[in-house]
Amino acid sequence: MKATKIIYKRLFNLGNYQNEEIGIELEIEEGETAAQVLAKAKQFVNGLNPNDARKKEYEQAVQILKDKDHYNYKYVQDALKTVDSYKEEEIDELPF
Repeated sequence: MKATKIIYKRLFNLGNYQNEEIGIELEIEEGETAAQVLAKAKQFVNGLNPNDARKKEYEQAVQILKDKDHYNYKYVQDALKTVDSYKEEEIDELPF
């Protein structure tokens, strides 16, 4: 039997009895092994972890920017930098 596709899913616990399932389905191209494709799928799905500290930092920065009047100048400037750097790192396509 020959593997032609790899499907990888992961269930993330968000707390408060909530979960989020994230997955990807990849075709195995000629010259690739199933193990290589699985490693790429894991890398991609784990990079989308909703519990990622970087994502939480971004969400906090967005909240600060929505309520600028209640934060000092430094917090607002740091939030702007965080949002700008996060947007530059956004994944538009698969990283492979």
